[in-house]
Amino acid sequence: MTELYTDGNHVAGLLAEFLAADMTSTLRRCQSCHGEHAIAEHRAYQGAGAVLRCPECGDVALRIAELDRDVVLEWRGTYRARRTG
Repeated sequence: MTELYTDGNHVAGLLAEFLAADMTSTLRRCQSCHGEHAIAEHRAYQGAGAVLRCPECGDVALRIAELDRDVVLEWRGTYRARRTG
């Protein structure tokens, strides 16, 4: 982690609020480089919202922002989560 970004754990609370699940271990396959990484491994850049970027190629994986009482998400790539129970 650097001063410019943290990791995907930074947006875990917002994602859990939106999806009612912990998404940090969910795998994402990048549409650009086809690398597969857990959400927690992605770089999280903070601004008006947060942007997660692929740790391999830097392509945008997810944009997330809070607007009043709404959480707004834009997903890119393929996400794979394992069912429990």
